[in-house]
Amino acid sequence: MRSEENDNEEDRDLPAVLVPLEKISDEALHGLIEEFILREGTDYGQVEISLEKKHEQIRKQLVAEHIFVVFDPTEQTASIVRKENLPKDS
Repeated sequence: MRSEENDNEEDRDLPAVLVPLEKISDEALHGLIEEFILREGTDYGQVEISLEKKHEQIRKQLVAEHIFVVFDPTEQTASIVRKENLPKDS
């Protein structure tokens, strides 16, 4: 029988998981995109881009697989990650 402490140690070794877009509700995806936009910053240079337009751009990048939704089972969180920043084990 495994102890709870051993279970926690094993959880730390779980690799990040790429989440297919069709497995994410529209509401959850909207929240992930908004978090990504805010994390990336809002300085777009001389041209101001609306939040709605930025959402559209991010969604297109997700569909084109330039960025991905990644679930971290250790932290129990999901986020959008640029292709070049994907964990090596996902």
